[in-house]
Amino acid sequence: MKGRGLKPTEIKDFLEASYQENSPTQINDYALDEELSNLYGKVYVNEKLKKVILAFRGTGMENLGTDWINNLVFLANSSAYKLTPRFRTALKMYSLAMKKYESYKFELVSHSQSGIITNYLCSSKVQNCIAVNPAYKNATLKSNEYIIRSTGDLV
Repeated sequence: MKGRGLKPTEIKDFLEASYQENSPTQINDYALDEELSNLYGKVYVNEKLKKVILAFRGTGMENLGTDWINNLVFLANSSAYKLTPRFRTALKMYSLAMKKYESYKFELVSHSQSGIITNYLCSSKVQNCIAVNPAYKNATLKSNEYIIRSTGDLV
């Protein structure tokens, strides 16, 4: 990541927070934007660095049935995934954050199912797009998009 991105421990912390209903209000110098955060993703803001982290969780236990329907939609037709409530919720969070923090730098981090969300939302407006064990293998990566694969994850 050329030394300008998040540290591995920060990626881990943001992704863990994305799964928590009562997420930490602070991770290092990043504060949770409770107004923009939701069940599927969290928005953390560092005012000093003028940087925003959008962390998208994978399939969660709270909405297991709905999440697996989204997974099946993706498997059947990856472009149809953009029609799911899960993707539309992520897109709304992303759009509102981009508007609210217009002059800030952005990084997207995701796990599992949300890897495809990061892939779809990754653009030149985003500094880095990082997917940890994304639930896809053949997506076309952008120049600012990175995949981290690890062992011990069902994906």
